[in-house]
Amino acid sequence: MKLRYCLIFFISIFVVSSCSYSQIALGPNSRENYLVYYDDSIPNSLKEILDISFNHSTLEDEKKIRIYLRDFDSNNYNVYAGSSLRSLEGEVTASVQLEIISKLKTINKSIKVMKRHKSSELNPFAEQETVESLKKIINNEIYNQLLLEVSLFEM
Repeated sequence: MKLRYCLIFFISIFVVSSCSYSQIALGPNSRENYLVYYDDSIPNSLKEILDISFNHSTLEDEKKIRIYLRDFDSNNYNVYAGSSLRSLEGEVTASVQLEIISKLKTINKSIKVMKRHKSSELNPFAEQETVESLKKIINNEIYNQLLLEVSLFEM
């Protein structure tokens, strides 16, 4: 009897929690409802991804939601420790200011992403490639955070 009660309880919890699941993605019709504005500091790789996702256009419309991206900043920081003269690890950070405006509400957010890497490579070119690949990963995470903020804004 207790096993039956636990099974019914588990199934009901599972059904209730899975009903609220929704994938964070823009539908084919909803991506035309946005106008995206960039600052000069936004990298071109991030602009290309956002233009594809949000169908960037210059047509002004009062009904469209405006997304402003500005003040992109990327920094490399080396962490020195121990008796060696080289850094042991490095830190790549990027931040961007996000503002989403519609007729009813406005949201201002600061998106910041940080990644660490080992910098004990003997080959300096390998370390540069690691930093470049981390910058691509950071741009993808900023894009994912932006999609999350837009989907939360729509709710």
